[in-house]
Amino acid sequence: MKKLLLILAAAATTLTASSQTKELDNLNKRLTKSDETVADPKKAGSANTWIDHAQVLMSASKIYTKELIAGFSIEQTLNLIQQQPQNVVEVEVSGKPHKRYEFENFDIYVDENGSVAFWSTKKEFRPGALNSAFDALKKAYGIDPNIMTGKGYMVATDMLNQFNTDGMNLYNLGKKAEAADMFVKAAETNQMMGNVDSVMIYYAGVAYNEAGEYDKAIEYLNKAREIGYDQQGGVDSYIAYIQQQQGKDEDAIATLEAAIVKYPTNNQLVTQLIDLYVQTKRSPDKVVAMLDQAKKLDPSNGALYLLEGSLWDQMGDAEKAEAAFLEATKVEPDNYIGYMNAGIMKARKGDKLIQQAQALDLKDVKGYNALIEQAIPFYDGAIELLEKAHEIKPDEIAVVGLLKSLYYQKVSDGPEMEAKFNHYNDLYKSMEAAE
Repeated sequence: MKKLLLILAAAATTLTASSQTKELDNLNKRLTKSDETVADPKKAGSANTWIDHAQVLMSASKIYTKELIAGFSIEQTLNLIQQQPQNVVEVEVSGKPHKRYEFENFDIYVDENGSVAFWSTKKEFRPGALNSAFDALKKAYGIDPNIMTGKGYMVATDMLNQFNTDGMNLYNLGKKAEAADMFVKAAETNQMMGNVDSVMIYYAGVAYNEAGEYDKAIEYLNKAREIGYDQQGGVDSYIAYIQQQQGKDEDAIATLEAAIVKYPTNNQLVTQLIDLYVQTKRSPDKVVAMLDQAKKLDPSNGALYLLEGSLWDQMGDAEKAEAAFLEATKVEPDNYIGYMNAGIMKARKGDKLIQQAQALDLKDVKGYNALIEQAIPFYDGAIELLEKAHEIKPDEIAVVGLLKSLYYQKVSDGPEMEAKFNHYNDLYKSMEAAE
């Protein structure tokens, strides 16, 4: 009985292979006939001719992968396709482990749960069939837009789904520009069907940005925004971010200022604009006004106080800068940057007094000692703040370096200070070596 089962299994495999060969032969014949039909000037004037051509090209585009369905288990999938992989390889995709099941014409990527995540095509029955099908659909639509109400609608729906699937597959494989092209064609296909696909237009912008094609990214994000897909200012924020990547800070500011008029309570827009105002050294009055507006909207946002501190620091007002940095630690007790920057402000005050002392006449010992005595409390205050920052984020090497320098000045104060210096000096060296 066991032998008989094996014989029957082998016969089934042979039958499947024979069936697949027959299917491919039939498809090839259909393609040849359709090519001849669209080449006939008389028949090429009919929208139906091009719809039929698009349909057979669609069949060719997915002949090898039509049984693949994202989310199906690999066991279900192998039963559907009636094939066994040539190889199975463990790979990492987008930081996550996958298994790649390799076949002659495609690869299937399976996630940790054993489900089909996406796939890649290695061989096309007719190269570029999907894009050719799209061109045929556009040709039919150009001849008669009403073709989309009948058979054309079915072909277009099939094509739309294929562009979506291929786009996501390419995106998952890191082929962002190619994915964006698929999303664009999905949106254009939907448009021919009488729909506005704002999501696909947005996805195209995102994928183009991640591919480094910033101008195209902005083009499609603007299109999404213009047709109402603006995510309550989120798309404006994204556009401004890309403009900053391009070094176009003034364009980014214009984008954000226009968006804030429409969405004055969107604090992400406000915060982003304030950051740009600080970077481009806008008028302090304008920035402070924006900061006050932002703090009213989100009083517990420590980042706003950090921006205010940076502003006052740039303007040379150390007192206001230190106060703003300390305020950041009040609204966010774990804000180590606030503690670090406030510590730096205090240390600078001590440095200023030391510089004054060093500029005195060598004979003015009394004046020199007086200035040194005034500097010590500022350094002590800086140490207190920086140690708090170190407690919150012990792996921040900049804080360790500052503490090392400050304790170096206090080595002569006794064994305890010397031990502190040695601790931070050794820690700094070990962190530096690990980088």
